[in-house]
Amino acid sequence: MKKRKMLALLATGIMCFATACGGFAPPAEEGNSEAHRSEESSGGNQSNEVTIHLMMSNSQEIGVSAAVEAFNKAYKGKIKCDADYVAFNDVFETLEVLMSNKSSEYDIFAADGPNVAAYVKRGYLQPLDQWFSKKDIGEFSEAMQTEAIYDGKFYGAPMGNSSTVMYYNKALLEQAGIQIDFDSIAPDHRLTWEQIVEYGKEAKKKLDPDGQKGIYGVEFQQVGRVYQMNILPNSLGGEQISKDGLSVDGVINTEPWLDALKFYQDEVKEGLFTRGISADDTSSYFMSGKILFYIGTTALPAAFEKNGFKDWGYTYIPCFKGHENEIKTACGSWTIGMNAYSEHQKEAAEFIRYLTMGDGADVYINASGMVPALTRQFTKDLIASKPYMEVAQYEVTHTALVRAITPGFNEYATSMNAMWDNVRNGADIKKSVDTCIDELNTAFQEYK
Repeated sequence: MKKRKMLALLATGIMCFATACGGFAPPAEEGNSEAHRSEESSGGNQSNEVTIHLMMSNSQEIGVSAAVEAFNKAYKGKIKCDADYVAFNDVFETLEVLMSNKSSEYDIFAADGPNVAAYVKRGYLQPLDQWFSKKDIGEFSEAMQTEAIYDGKFYGAPMGNSSTVMYYNKALLEQAGIQIDFDSIAPDHRLTWEQIVEYGKEAKKKLDPDGQKGIYGVEFQQVGRVYQMNILPNSLGGEQISKDGLSVDGVINTEPWLDALKFYQDEVKEGLFTRGISADDTSSYFMSGKILFYIGTTALPAAFEKNGFKDWGYTYIPCFKGHENEIKTACGSWTIGMNAYSEHQKEAAEFIRYLTMGDGADVYINASGMVPALTRQFTKDLIASKPYMEVAQYEVTHTALVRAITPGFNEYATSMNAMWDNVRNGADIKKSVDTCIDELNTAFQEYK
């Protein structure tokens, strides 16, 4: 029943938008919602168990479903959580259609960290400060607090975090005769991007001199996406966006950004970075022995194991020579927010606390493999079972920089991703930057 209602509402909203009706139609079953809610809240019997509803990205289903199951056991007879898992590509549109109608269909929903500001501006999220003390909020890593707080209030409770490390292909290094003392690499003694370029060119010269084997020196897991690409300008001192979150003029047309874009485009032309390979396919190239160094998240080892890939090691993200103290790494992940129109806010808050601070937080991290959002979760056992989490622990504490904080993040990501792709494909850098600035000047007007 739940999914049918959601789909009916989504279809109505999309159809109305497509015909330019000047807004979204009312929920398809608005007249029946109260009766349906009463039936669900009572569980169909005389108990006082309250049912709350969660909409979550299916990318988080493994971890969240385990936490939901544990919650329902712990709160049996009091609160029950019913969860719907929506395809990642549909989450944002589905949420917009529901919430633009002020729907109370879901009491809790997934709010990707960079979108928290936008959802607050649109009135979708209920502040959580009355259920989370300052001490509670302080238990989350500093970067995750930055994503979760907007205009001084706490809106999106972090479920987990993400971090980036640099993986390398042991077999390719050995075949190329390249010896690197990875044991000597430390946060204050990293490989530099300049060294990565030289190692990559050396490997290509020895293993693929005519380019027929398609071997590359280095690549980003999420090539063409701001989440990882912005590491380059950020590590030269570049910012993500203006302080007010409503402009990239004076940001991406500054020296750090222009130098980073030129560095990237030059090395794409040299064949060090890939061209024409999508973010969805880069991991396959790395696992098949086509990429020497690979910038990716700590979620990748699970994919390596699943695919039987064993020739990998890991180390810290490289820095630029002369900018060792400016190194920045990617971070951020899903938060969970409370629907401002929820009719069960007390019970929703209980679940949010359970998932993000209570026993459910540990259930989620253990099942999902995500980087912890709570500093207490970086335990000796976690690092012993997943040694690369030691790198993640350092980065999220010292070098992590959240994505742009702006109510127009979707517009920001769309234009910025296009700029990175254009530069990758050889477009004039200044023109690409100017186009991006003009697009976002227009897009951000909505939020001023």
